[in-house]
Amino acid sequence: MSDTNARKYNLADFFSNYFAHFGQLLLVNLLFCLPLAIYIGAAVLLTKLLGELSWFVMFLVIPLMSPFFAGLTNVCRKLTANQGIEPVKDYFTGIRQNWLFFLVNSIFLYALTAGMFVIIALNRGTGGNGAVLAYMIIMLITSLVFILMDFSALVMAVSVELRYADIIKNSLVLIGKGFVNHLKTVFALLFVSFLLYTTVVLIQQYVVSMIVIGVLTLVFLPTLLMYTITYNAYQTIEKHIILPYSSEQQRIKRLQEEKKKDELL
Repeated sequence: MSDTNARKYNLADFFSNYFAHFGQLLLVNLLFCLPLAIYIGAAVLLTKLLGELSWFVMFLVIPLMSPFFAGLTNVCRKLTANQGIEPVKDYFTGIRQNWLFFLVNSIFLYALTAGMFVIIALNRGTGGNGAVLAYMIIMLITSLVFILMDFSALVMAVSVELRYADIIKNSLVLIGKGFVNHLKTVFALLFVSFLLYTTVVLIQQYVVSMIVIGVLTLVFLPTLLMYTITYNAYQTIEKHIILPYSSEQQRIKRLQEEKKKDELL
């Protein structure tokens, strides 16, 4: 359980905290991008060999990179909680302590992503068949719920000591309680995606645009995106999970101390 103090969360705090630790986050970003670069290189090679299965190979980035996302999330959580970060130590501690949760979670995400790809392909192939369209709507809703749940689940996994089932249950509850913060995250991610898309369109040269996006990824994109998710999710987790738990622990400790005093008397 992490010790945390209540604080004010706002845009000024978000950016001041981020830029104050930019050098440390740059190091974490480089650590994260090393396995990512290896995977992308291998995926491109396999894509050329497998052809039609290429998208499913690309989707494997989700489970294969999941342990490294655990390290990234742990660093961003400590930064959000204003606890001070040790980039290398916190990154690898996050991997060591949370890799299994992130791996299991990523398998579900991979299944949803691959399933959505298949449903969309079937919908196009059948010309909008009613049954296929219904399945696609169900998959869209399921995916949306899972993504909103994941905003809290990933951060909760590196913040509190709970069983997998309890994290998922609490994360589902926090979809409603933290809906405004989740919307902030969604809009922020969409805005970054729009900027990247605009970059590709404006440059008009695929190779050059990929180089630009590659440099941005190497320097700050993964940490900035994860910090955005963590910053918004942690506020809700702190309010509804961490602080109530801390208060309950303090109450139990106080009762135990009073009981000991009564026994001495």
